[in-house]
Order: sequence, then structure tokens, then C-alpha cells
Amino acid sequence: MPPLHELGFQYQPIVSLSEPEAIWVEALVRWHLLDGTVRGPLQVLPHWLSEQRQDVFTRFSIERVAATLAEHDDVSVSVNLSPAQVTHPQTLASLEGLLPDVRQRLRIELTEQRFGDARRLWNSLAALRERCGALLLDDVTERDAADRIPSADLIDGVKVDRSVTGGLADGSRRRELERFVRELGERFPVVVIEGVEDPALCDGLRELGATHVQGFGIGHPRPDPVPPLYEPRLPEVEAATAKAVRLHLGALLLAEGDSDLHL
Repeated sequence: MPPLHELGFQYQPIVSLSEPEAIWVEALVRWHLLDGTVRGPLQVLPHWLSEQRQDVFTRFSIERVAATLAEHDDVSVSVNLSPAQVTHPQTLASLEGLLPDVRQRLRIELTEQRFGDARRLWNSLAALRERCGALLLDDVTERDAADRIPSADLIDGVKVDRSVTGGLADGSRRRELERFVRELGERFPVVVIEGVEDPALCDGLRELGATHVQGFGIGHPRPDPVPPLYEPRLPEVEAATAKAVRLHLGALLLAEGDSDLHL
């Protein structure tokens, strides 16, 4: 089982589709073995989110992310918490121990696990929202949105599951999912589309009302929270650059321009 001292986080960027904004990343737990191997959450979370250990892991996660926030004063970091973690008394205690500036740049993503006591969950979320910068629902789909989104104005935003992102390319479901994303955009100020593998999708997602994107096409997880090499209109920028390169090379091949290459 992974010992706590071998755990750490990598940070994946979450990028705005409109105006440039301060760096926002999601903290993703990793198990760094002594032999240099790095393992993902499937090897970590089943052990550390058990009832006997989740309070220790929650405190560890919040404190580790808080240290990153203290080191980078222009960064906001999301951390995933399950309903069981949110309702544990240790979670609020850990947040209250942070400096106010650090708390305001900490964003909580509530994961999708079911929790039997809905009133207790939402009371805990309300208390948590007073102690952090933002509260989002993680991995929202069109099938579970009605059950997971409360009627109260408590949630700052949603992260749309990668299954929806994939379905937007499926002709049989595209209109249904486009309508779903538009409805989310009308309701929430923050709508993050997860699992974006191709930056060419970004312009279309913006038109649907999405505000942010995340995925390997935007930026890979890294040990430090650094800004990704991404622009909101990246496909057009790349196309213009490629055209310029082709024109320049064409001029060289036709001997229409000066060249520093000597054969």
C-alpha cells in the first residue's frame, strides 16, 4: 500500500476560453516510488479514501496544496474531495488553519460518489464554501446533473465529464449534448470541459457557453503549476504559422528569396 510520504501531486492546467486570467490548475495525486516509478490515483485512492484513513489523506492533500499556493501567489489550485471527505469534521478544521489568501485561491471539486444524507452533505458544502475560493461539481454528465446540482445558489461551476466531450463528436448525440452544455453555461459562471484532446474543439466549445477547458490537448500534468503553451484561438494561430512556413519554403525552393543555405 502507498505510504503517505511517497505521495505527491502533479498539476494540470485549466485554461480560460476567453480573456487571459491567473493560472488555475488541478492537483492530481501521484505515488512516487523509490525506484522512480510513478503511479496514478487508482493505486492510491482505494487505500487512502477508506473510512479509517480518509481524514489523514484529506489533511495531507489540503496542506500539500496549501504549500504550493503559498509558494505561487498568482496560482489557484483545485483539489478533489469526495462527499465523505467534505462531511468529515477534519476537512473544515484543515481549511480554517490556512491563511485567508491561500484559502481564497483553493477551489474544491466535489466528486461524483453518492452520499446517503443529502442534508448533511449540502450543509457541509455551505460551510466549506465560506472557507474556500470556489466550489465546483466534478465529472458532471447529462444523466446525473439533475440529481447532483442543487436548487440553492451554492455551486460556482461545473466540470463536464470527458464522456460528454467525446459524445459531442458523435452525430447521434451531439445535439442533445450541445443543449446540455448550453444550459450549464446559462446557469453557471464557470463551465469547464474536461478531456479535451484536440485544441481545434475550443472555438466550438466557447460558442456553446463553456468558459474553460482541460485535457491533454491543453496541457499535461506537471510537477509545478506552470502556464500551458496555449492560446484561446490556438488552431487559427497554428494555421497562420503553418501557411507562413509553407510560403517561405516555397519561395526558397523556387529561388525567389534569399537563403542562408549553401549546398
